Amino acid sequence: MTATPRANPRAGPILDAIRSHPQLPGLATNIARIVAIADSENESIQELRDVILADVHLTQRILAIANSVGYRLHSGSGVSTISKAIVVIGFEQVKVIALGMMFVDQIPDQERAAAMKAELIRALQASLLAREMSRQLAPENKEKAGIAALLGNVARLLLVMIDFERFVEISRRVEAGASEVTASHEVLGMSIETLTKEVLTLWGIPDTLVALSIGTSIPGESKQLRRLGRIVRLAATTAQHLRHPESPERDALIGEVRSECVADGGVTAEGFDRWMAAADAQLRPVRALFKAAIPDPAAVADEGFPEGTVIDASAPVTGQLNAVGKPDNSRELVLSCLQDVTDLIAQGQGLTATLRTALECLHTGFGFTRSILLLREAGTPRIHARLWCGDVTKEQASRLEIDIGTPGDLFAEAVRRGSDLQIQNARDPKIASRLPPYFTMAFPQTASFIVLPIVSGDSPIACILVGRDVPETGPISSEDISLLRAVRGQIILAMKTVR
Repeated sequence: MTATPRANPRAGPILDAIRSHPQLPGLATNIARIVAIADSENESIQELRDVILADVHLTQRILAIANSVGYRLHSGSGVSTISKAIVVIGFEQVKVIALGMMFVDQIPDQERAAAMKAELIRALQASLLAREMSRQLAPENKEKAGIAALLGNVARLLLVMIDFERFVEISRRVEAGASEVTASHEVLGMSIETLTKEVLTLWGIPDTLVALSIGTSIPGESKQLRRLGRIVRLAATTAQHLRHPESPERDALIGEVRSECVADGGVTAEGFDRWMAAADAQLRPVRALFKAAIPDPAAVADEGFPEGTVIDASAPVTGQLNAVGKPDNSRELVLSCLQDVTDLIAQGQGLTATLRTALECLHTGFGFTRSILLLREAGTPRIHARLWCGDVTKEQASRLEIDIGTPGDLFAEAVRRGSDLQIQNARDPKIASRLPPYFTMAFPQTASFIVLPIVSGDSPIACILVGRDVPETGPISSEDISLLRAVRGQIILAMKTVR
């Protein structure tokens, strides 16, 4: 980690607060996971989907954006699964939006809500502008530019979360005419860029991305990276100017950035204006979502259609969650997702995609913490984890293997008999002693779960395992049993008909 001016007594406490804040380790882990996901390969799409599905609020917000008017016109129907949302919104943009949205739930009180919203919009606007600029000037690095521009605002977002008084003081001094560098040194004992570098390094973000985020060079960097750094800086500057109300002064500031881009070569003034318009269009549904997630007295954003003229074809959004995390409109969600599964089977879109969508249907519809599909290895009694949603790592999944011939194994017995199994409280000593070691080692935090065997004829061929980290409050209802079995039926149909 790089050295910082810790001799100044004002610098140490803010870094210590970031390290010790109870919410930040999980936030940092998820940010690092998304940053590490490669551009657009199949496996990467599944990784991104799993990170999103592990957070029910993030899932709800991504689905809401995919079902906003602008995206709905392109999708043709409601979007009820994250897999489909990634296709509709775009892989790269979902990554950026997910990174920004992760901060929404970190707001401790409404006093800070307006500041957090303004900083999130600034971060996302810079990110989208950097992507649009890179699309023409550095197309192979457009995603890197977008993520770097967003991460460059991390320190400001963290200050809103954990040290709002000093954030306000820095803002007050900037409004009074001081530069942000001077104001942050006077208040924090370090610059915003230094704090950003410290945090990103602490979180394990690659050095190249850290350097791009804060606008510094690294030894031996290529001409391509220097160009990318300029794009990130210009995008961040433009986003900062766009925070000001519309006025001739703001237009003049943006005009200076436009002129700098034109002077760099490869772009016209008209091209710069197209980047601005494209980024603004992409940000519009996110702004509308912030109005719901972070309320303020402002009117809802106009999406360009008179009220009541667009027939609502959107998928249902997750409703209020009960004590264990199940949405109150669970039935509506499951039935909506089942339509996606049915469409995929009818279109012959591929077995893996169909099974993933069916598993996501269970996961989001019932609000499980983790949902896993295990498939039998041909010619053996072993059933392995193959697909999963939610809070599951590859290492955990690799430990999950059921040998249906093993006597005394609760899971093996359920699968062998084809008996659906619900455990309401896995922490009950009588139950805990019966659980197979491979399960408790892989998922020690699971407090309740359901096992749904999949049998062909008399032979077990697969198994669905879904669970939560809290005990269930009661036995599963007959309606939920029907819904679970309906999803399982679609999985069986897909396994028989889709190749």
